Amino acid sequence: MVDEVQTFKAICRGGLNTTGDVLSQGEESPGSATKLINYEPDLQGGYRRMSGFANSYGTVTGTGSVLGLAIVDGINQGILACRTPSSGNNYLHHYNHYYSFTVGADTNLTVGETLTERSDADDSSTVTNATGVLISKNSNTIVVNFGQLPTTIFTNGNFISDDSFSTSTNISSAPTVVGWTAVSTSGSPTMTGVSKVRFTELNFGSPKVVLTDGINPAATYDGSSYTQITDSNAPTDPVISEVYQNHLFLAGDPAKKDELFFSAPLAETDFTPANGAGNINVGFDIVAIKVFRNILYIFGTNNIKRLVGNNRTDFVLENVTNNLGCLATDSVIEIGGDLLFLAPDGIRPIGGTAKIGDVNLETVSKKIHKTVQNTINTETLTGLSSVLIRSKSQFRYMFAGTSSVGILGALRENPQGGFGFEFATLFGFSVTCADSGYIGTTETIIHGDSTGKVYAQESGTSFAGSDVLSIYQTPYLYFEDPRQRKIFYDMSTYLRAEGAISVSLGIVYDFEDTDILNPANVTFSATGTAAVYGSAIFDTTQVYDGNPSPVETATFTGSGKSISFRFVAEDTNASHSIQGFTITYGLGDLR
Repeated sequence: MVDEVQTFKAICRGGLNTTGDVLSQGEESPGSATKLINYEPDLQGGYRRMSGFANSYGTVTGTGSVLGLAIVDGINQGILACRTPSSGNNYLHHYNHYYSFTVGADTNLTVGETLTERSDADDSSTVTNATGVLISKNSNTIVVNFGQLPTTIFTNGNFISDDSFSTSTNISSAPTVVGWTAVSTSGSPTMTGVSKVRFTELNFGSPKVVLTDGINPAATYDGSSYTQITDSNAPTDPVISEVYQNHLFLAGDPAKKDELFFSAPLAETDFTPANGAGNINVGFDIVAIKVFRNILYIFGTNNIKRLVGNNRTDFVLENVTNNLGCLATDSVIEIGGDLLFLAPDGIRPIGGTAKIGDVNLETVSKKIHKTVQNTINTETLTGLSSVLIRSKSQFRYMFAGTSSVGILGALRENPQGGFGFEFATLFGFSVTCADSGYIGTTETIIHGDSTGKVYAQESGTSFAGSDVLSIYQTPYLYFEDPRQRKIFYDMSTYLRAEGAISVSLGIVYDFEDTDILNPANVTFSATGTAAVYGSAIFDTTQVYDGNPSPVETATFTGSGKSISFRFVAEDTNASHSIQGFTITYGLGDLR
């Protein structure tokens, strides 16, 4: 006889766990995940299906992969990229988001004034919402700035007027974005043999970037001039760079892998010892260098040291550990007040690593140890690209392979207080380089691929037009007794929808025993964001009588000793968050 019907509740938190045993996870972490693909731990609770990415920045001129990307506010318009040129040596480009088009006449237009579109040249009341600032003009071709992310631009066949509507001319071609503009490079750099170009920001009086690639001398670029660092005391082919105590540090030269070079103070091209420059042999091949809390950390594959001090007279090299190191140059990132890197046993914090010998240290990725080890064993770690999403307290490790599985980590508040990392996996990203940063007050996250295209992450609901596959599977839940049969009636999912969604729900009994018959999949959908009087906009995704926080109940019949749910979606619908679920069941007999 079936006991009284009961309800079980689980809140979605804890993230991916591929290490815990099946019984402990089902009892102690029912809201964690045994699979979490393209879902991110959400700061607002639950697991959110990731936003998409779009080819918002076209294709960088040249051949092969995008070799490097940088978001640097204050240099050109903030976005830089590198790609092997089809001819010549100009491998560095800046993205120009201005628009170019032709007009009937530009004689009376003045550079710097605001141009306004209107449909009737003789009627100033026919203005549209499109405006832009005139940047340049040349023989009826004008360049207009519509803003970093323009929402509307001028239409071919309409007219534009100056600030006072005293001058008007027709628009004779559709505006097109100027796009990638090559930077003239000195020193004849070659991209033959270059797999990645890395950028470091520097400001010794004016903003610049330092470029290193392991084949050419390091170079600086300030938005107008590209300058190679050819001082005879500098390394000829450094791989990495960092700025510490007003010195530029260079390392990773293939001929001097154990040498750390630094410039004279506030002089990035001067490596003369008499002026305060120098070099330090660290005793191992350098994989990465990174400043953290006024200390320069130097990583090898099985060693970590740190440099303290202010200049050549008092720089001191200190040992951190000889039993642990960094496997991937670009895995070193600063997030959540710590420095993370990919070590042989997982993703580690440098703050904790420095205490080896004093405390029993655990990696921050202990719950996904199997996933990390699989990544280390199957992926080309020299091709790892990392990117921060600061607004989400999140980092992403991505690879170039089309079938590669990346790692996503996000800081989220624990129920007991404090913050910890929750993890998920990424699929559908083919990334050769990536970067993020703020341009003005807007956070921009970009990545490049093997075909030369540059994408904006956190954009849209598709992966560059392709469906997004997302999977969340719960642990096996057995409600205290893994041997007692339960009679299941229904399951309710608590969601937050950002638009119309459709999710397939799979039900799996008895720890995926192949001899057990499982119910058919159930599909539930929601109409999405509700229309709110006074703020809804006609013909947008908002829906009259829609529900942004639906509760979807799936009714099914069957029994089992345990149950797991698998949420799957593969489409270009809006994102949604699975925040929790309840299960209605009764207790059956023991078998």
